[in-house]
Amino acid sequence: MRARMLSAVPTGVLTVSVLLGALVAPGTAAAAAPARSATGSSAVRSPSGAPAAVLPAPLHAVRPTGPATRTPPADPAVRAEADRLMELTYRQFAVARHTPPFDWTTDGCSVPTGLLPYSEVFRPACVQHDFGYRNYGGNHALKLDPTRATKNWIDSRFRTEMRRICDDRYSTAGRRRNCRRAADTYHAGVRIGGDKAFF
Repeated sequence: MRARMLSAVPTGVLTVSVLLGALVAPGTAAAAAPARSATGSSAVRSPSGAPAAVLPAPLHAVRPTGPATRTPPADPAVRAEADRLMELTYRQFAVARHTPPFDWTTDGCSVPTGLLPYSEVFRPACVQHDFGYRNYGGNHALKLDPTRATKNWIDSRFRTEMRRICDDRYSTAGRRRNCRRAADTYHAGVRIGGDKAFF
């Protein structure tokens, strides 16, 4: 019956099904495998249900292969220091010592179309934002907290510091307003398009 059912399944689906089955084998195999005694042996039962023979336990259990998907919890001291650095103003962050184990690399600002002049204006906030993604996110070594809530917090800090730059840099209301609009556009860019870089 199983052979007949499998022959009707397209090859691609069958391959995925087999792979998924291998990953969940410990849970599903337990239900289908013969009952185990307290000593770890398999009791083979006759059609009447009585034990017919006792077989030795298998030498190994089926386990999923590949890297573990769960990230180990971050060292609390490292996380606390990263949080402190992320809460600094853009000016304070710019003079912070570049200590290990953090990733301090940056590529500056990715520029939304039409907002090229602000790539240098917002550079200090972009550097701090890169620090957040590269130390909390899932695509880098530390993986301090690769969650949606943390990404949202880092993106929010980015907007706050860009607005602070606007207020510090421009004294006229019109230029400050234009700068803040650009900051909101940069923020929308990372909020909507930053998942690949963070997760």
